[in-house]
Amino acid sequence: MIHTVGELWHSAAAFEVSFALAPRHATGQYLGVFGLGTGLADGLGPALLISLCITWGRPGWYVVGALFALTGLAAPPAVRWALRRQSADQTQADFAEMEAQAA
Repeated sequence: MIHTVGELWHSAAAFEVSFALAPRHATGQYLGVFGLGTGLADGLGPALLISLCITWGRPGWYVVGALFALTGLAAPPAVRWALRRQSADQTQADFAEMEAQAA
């Protein structure tokens, strides 16, 4: 049940982040790069897990757990930073547009 809830949260978050952070004029490009990351994870993930968990044994599992924990903890601050930056960029663009219309 915990795994299912995690998958649902991941799916919803990935969908929201992939669209929310993309500028309207470049949504397709952002989604392409986002999908590339998923493809790389699918391609490199098994090799990483085999090399860590099979070769290193128990310490490898600890490393994998630490990687998951660190990326999980780093994602929310990274998204908040990106949203703040996007908001600041939008504010500057709106201001420049208002100045252009006033001139």
